[in-house]
Amino acid sequence: MRTSLTSRLRASARPRTAALTAAAVASMTLAACGGGSSAGDADTLRFGLSAEPVTLTTGVWQGSATNFVLTLVHRGLMTLDEEGAVVPALAESVETPDPTTYVFTLHEGLTFSDGTPLTAQNVKSSLEYYANPETGSTLIAGLQDVADITVEGDTKVTITLSAPNNAFLEYLAVPTAAIVPDASLNPDTPNTVGAGPFVLEDTQAGVGMTFAKFDDFYDAEDVALEGIDVTYYADGDARANAMVSGDVDMIDYVTWENFDRVGDTDGVELDAQPGPFQYVQFNTTEGPFADPLVRQAVAHAVNRDNALTAAFQSNGEPLYGVALSDPALEGVGDELWSYDPDRAKELLAEAGYPDGFEATLLATSQYTFLQDNALSVQQDLQAVGIDVTLDAPDWSGRLEKGAAGDYDLAVSGEVGIVTDPSYLTNFVQGPDNFNRSYGYQSPELAEALEAGLRATDDAARTAAYEDAFALFATEVPFASINTRDQAWAYADDVEGFANLPGFHTFFSGYTLANVSLDR
Repeated sequence: MRTSLTSRLRASARPRTAALTAAAVASMTLAACGGGSSAGDADTLRFGLSAEPVTLTTGVWQGSATNFVLTLVHRGLMTLDEEGAVVPALAESVETPDPTTYVFTLHEGLTFSDGTPLTAQNVKSSLEYYANPETGSTLIAGLQDVADITVEGDTKVTITLSAPNNAFLEYLAVPTAAIVPDASLNPDTPNTVGAGPFVLEDTQAGVGMTFAKFDDFYDAEDVALEGIDVTYYADGDARANAMVSGDVDMIDYVTWENFDRVGDTDGVELDAQPGPFQYVQFNTTEGPFADPLVRQAVAHAVNRDNALTAAFQSNGEPLYGVALSDPALEGVGDELWSYDPDRAKELLAEAGYPDGFEATLLATSQYTFLQDNALSVQQDLQAVGIDVTLDAPDWSGRLEKGAAGDYDLAVSGEVGIVTDPSYLTNFVQGPDNFNRSYGYQSPELAEALEAGLRATDDAARTAAYEDAFALFATEVPFASINTRDQAWAYADDVEGFANLPGFHTFFSGYTLANVSLDR
């Protein structure tokens, strides 16, 4: 049975045993990856992972499986607690004497898993690397305001921003913001040496990987697991079978068609959170969808409940506004449109299309949930007079057509890297890509979102985003459809895990540092 967490990140911890030597690592085997670890092991978690991670590249976003590994072997200045709140990690403390100054004091005696010291200079080098657009870093948007990084001794780092940035600390908690040795600051060295709670011992291509507890982790005395044995299960049904049969203690990404089967199994806990969101995007360069009235009509025409049932067996939520995971903004921007086909017809008539028009809706044949959302939207739009033809190429074709603007409408899915609404800026300005409305640019909306990002108190921040979302409702950079539940599952003797809320669900591996096995 799942229990509440009894410990958080400690304020400090002394280093203890030496890190694994290279010889010791070389001698490790992957005996447990194929299911060799018995269910009786009291301190080793058997984990079924939904994909084989690619070679870890420092600072680069490489998907959820790779992020899972990063949450085990790495830590940044900040991390996320079991409620998804941003808290100090390698930093023992952080002070903000003014809205643009952050003073981080590191834990004493930090080391990387290869035994080398982790100092303030490593922090400076890592963050400067991530702020360089040429590295392909995930964090450029979060670090664009960094004006200066000053190091004082081995444990003090002062970061000065050019302007207030409410999302700055959250960006430092993203798994790709790990502090790494200078030797890892390049695209060619695998990013496996870190300062997280576990050490990557070995990998076996196509099979799995093993992790061991890192005894010099700053909070090692609160890490109960001695190891994690990971087996790859790319197939969703096979992964669910491994969970319900007891071959593993825990899995990520329970597919929606397996929710009931896994959740109804005795001794298994299904832990779901609303995560990514799905939406309709537009080609705004010419034709009907260049008119915001037509985009508003689409937003009112979509029956979100039907789409949710068709695509996710109702495992999610209908989305009538923008997807926000920030509890401080609860209720803000969540009701921008309603399901109102009559209103949709009125808007089409006002825009000069009383008899509707023909349009092509881009989806994909490769991901069923996107195609099912598209089929539902197609039916809704036809009901208000828009004669929609579905175009469903494979995923590579979807990416190519989306990036080229070869569509009238398209269905896509996305998740914010941070919960701050400023993540929406990518939808309203900047270069076109496959999952934003082609040709859409709104400096006014970008400015309104930036006002929320720069606000220095909660009231001003809320007011700024309310203004931004009022504009969002009329501009309709995209028309939301739904959120989908992302579920992890685990045996009831796994204690201390938390599926983090909202967009942070993909970073829930952080909480494995808190897991114990009640055996």
